[in-house]
Amino acid sequence: MKRINKTILFLVLFPICLNSYAWKVNSDSTLYVGLWGGYSFSKISGYPLNISPYNGLCGGVNIVFAANPEFAFRSGFSIINKGFCYYNAYFDIYNNPIGNYKTFNKFSYLTIPADVSFNLGRKKFNVFLSAGFHIGFLIKQNTYANLPTTFNGNEVVPINVDNTEAFKKVNIGINAGGGIEYKIKSNLVVYAEIKYEHGLVNLYAIDTQYIIKHRNYYAGVGVRIGIPITYSTY
Repeated sequence: MKRINKTILFLVLFPICLNSYAWKVNSDSTLYVGLWGGYSFSKISGYPLNISPYNGLCGGVNIVFAANPEFAFRSGFSIINKGFCYYNAYFDIYNNPIGNYKTFNKFSYLTIPADVSFNLGRKKFNVFLSAGFHIGFLIKQNTYANLPTTFNGNEVVPINVDNTEAFKKVNIGINAGGGIEYKIKSNLVVYAEIKYEHGLVNLYAIDTQYIIKHRNYYAGVGVRIGIPITYSTY
């Protein structure tokens, strides 16, 4: 009976004693979470009219797993506004011409990137390069123009058309970029980045002879807070 009690006591106390001699060790790996915001400059390929870029706001949550100070996996989720513009002739309610006005075609996406990045150093101030792909989920597509409410005393019908159903809900593309970062502390980083996105999917969900794809640049600044990854040793 005494042997059984001693065995039970040993099994209970051994893990406690083992853990009492364990300590946490920081690895080279860090998980970063942060916010970013910026501005997008986008056009489209394959459209038959003479077009100009659409500029819009963008931003979101950035998640980075830095396997070591040089190499990292990057993801997150962001709202990216893309599109294109052209000039179109408009009329009042009596079909009298009021002139040509810039017409905006805005595509709003919830975008999830999957990138790898490489830091060109281990100092407080570093340059980094990145490449990967992204998946965008179309939230809304609308076409609008900033028209006057009246022209020569005649009413003008406002233009703001929801065309979401005419376009595919999922867009896939590849991307590449680069930027600079500054480590305020080992777990607090501010950065600026420029990125190019090259769409691979025809945007139209309807039957048409045209094949149009996104071509988008965006620039942004952000901040990341790091959570060092630790492991136990004995």
